[in-house]
Amino acid sequence: MTATHTRHHADPAANPADSGAGNAEGGGEVASAPRTGRAMGWRLLRKVAVAIAGVALIAAGVAMLVLPGPGVVAILAGLGLLGTEFPAARRVSERINGYIRTAWRKIRRRPEARPDAGPDA
Repeated sequence: MTATHTRHHADPAANPADSGAGNAEGGGEVASAPRTGRAMGWRLLRKVAVAIAGVALIAAGVAMLVLPGPGVVAILAGLGLLGTEFPAARRVSERINGYIRTAWRKIRRRPEARPDAGPDA
């Protein structure tokens, strides 16, 4: 068992073109390795930027709940922004969005109070 284990670790070092075990195309991975690293760097940079901007929007929204400003809108915008990169934030955003849509439908269905329909009329 140790011979197989040692051989498994030795194969990628012996032949870098075979580092993608199970890939039928084999040799194409060596040429795309630098691009993949660069793409991963940009992807990580984008994810960090989205995280910082989303958290900043949520923090500003929370502050605007007690200060003048559209706090709820900023919080929802921050969750929406975070949802572009993080699945958990997307689930929270979709759930809150569903609650808001349901509440909005209930408000729209409620009969409007008319000034002449009161008990004094």
